[in-house]
Amino acid sequence: MTSNNMAAAGFRLARLEGGVSLAQDDEGHLRLQGGPPRYFERLLLGRPVQDAVYLTQQISADSGVSHALAALAAWEDAGSLPVAENGIALRELLHACSLLHAHLRQFYYQALPDYLPFASLSAYDGSFPELLRMQQGIAGKDAGHWTQQRFEHPFAAQELDRLWEHRVQALRALEQMQRMMALVGGKFPMVMSLVPGGVNLSLSEAAVLRLRALLGTVRAHLEGMVPGDGLLLLQRYPELKTIGRGSADYLCAGSGKEASAVEGAMFPSGVLLGGGLEPFAAVATESIHSAHYRIPDQAAAQGALTVPAPEKPGAYSWIKAPRYYQRPMETGSIARLVITNLSGAHIGSPDFADQLELLLGVPLTDGNTVGGRILARLGEMQGLMERAETLLDKLDPAHPTVAPEGEPFAVSGEGLGLVEAPAGVLQHRMVLEKGRIVHYDIVSPSTWNGSPLDERGETGSLETALNRSAYDLSLPAHERTLSRIVHSFAFSMTDAVH
Repeated sequence: MTSNNMAAAGFRLARLEGGVSLAQDDEGHLRLQGGPPRYFERLLLGRPVQDAVYLTQQISADSGVSHALAALAAWEDAGSLPVAENGIALRELLHACSLLHAHLRQFYYQALPDYLPFASLSAYDGSFPELLRMQQGIAGKDAGHWTQQRFEHPFAAQELDRLWEHRVQALRALEQMQRMMALVGGKFPMVMSLVPGGVNLSLSEAAVLRLRALLGTVRAHLEGMVPGDGLLLLQRYPELKTIGRGSADYLCAGSGKEASAVEGAMFPSGVLLGGGLEPFAAVATESIHSAHYRIPDQAAAQGALTVPAPEKPGAYSWIKAPRYYQRPMETGSIARLVITNLSGAHIGSPDFADQLELLLGVPLTDGNTVGGRILARLGEMQGLMERAETLLDKLDPAHPTVAPEGEPFAVSGEGLGLVEAPAGVLQHRMVLEKGRIVHYDIVSPSTWNGSPLDERGETGSLETALNRSAYDLSLPAHERTLSRIVHSFAFSMTDAVH
């Protein structure tokens, strides 16, 4: 088993939520480093159940809506609460928009700078006024040091112009999606309309027309961009097809119960374990072998299953290690694509999975490389837009958006909420007594992907991907490669440790 002693501090990665660094242990293995959690699970103990829907949205910017939906699903599961059909459609619309928003922001504003140096904007030869103003800004003596980022890149002049202009168009599309989510959610990024039984929204024909117009604007902005820009990256950086391969097994919790979701779940649930597709079962365990936690004695527990242990010998991470039948799993867009394809379904183009296999030159099940993750995420966006259009067609202003039955604020029982967040499977489990939270447990997608060594000497998919090849942290080219690997997972440290 690999030693956990850190030999070098490594370097801090840019454009990642929560602050993420890479370090090497005394045997040269790369490990994720980040700050301690904010203890949301502990914060929720004793609070009214509705607090979970709103407070957990603060865990992660891109996953806020997903956390709210997972908390609400666990609450309704604990009380067997019914949900109005319009409420289901509105929730799924909000979910689809939040995934689309996260994917777009992640690619153009977190991942793309690993390939497109900011200083290349000085060569822009187009007509977008936003870019011309930025171009003037980076030419001045007082320009920030971050605008001087330079490294060799393979893009032709026209390709550079196109990518820079697509970043601007992505920003315009993000603004329209934020308006959509604010219209359904009451506001954004903290949505407030999610309530037990549905969505607290006065649905009207005018609101549906407004949502449809906003979605049409999004589609117009993204026309020709997705997944074309991802394909361009792979053409210019062919090594992306092979670097950063993660774990061999995949996990997808699906979205929505088949019986209640609009025309079936947006994603089918399933597990690829040992090369075989299996039904998903919520049997995850969490190892703290290499994490800064210990199991408390009964007197000190106070409802917590673990307590912080920052000086624990051999520990190097604040991330716990979820395992499915003792196996690390990769989750996220590539896992959704694999499970969806093996299930005989599809989201977006029905030929996309076959096209991705041809492009990568390997079976789809081996496609969890940097390039595979990028294209799976961008390919999913087309399907999300189509799903949103279908959901808008299903909305009926003549029917209620909330089911009034039940006593949601006095629920006692245990509930489980499972949602596909942008980066993968998100699980909320709660125990309630008369509407008060007595136990809360969250397992996030970045916890799955970013998990450290377990008792069996296995790491999560991200650390596995980082250690497929030997990298030297003193080399800038290697730093960029490692940054590309981490960004391909849409990793968030705040989501991983919460």
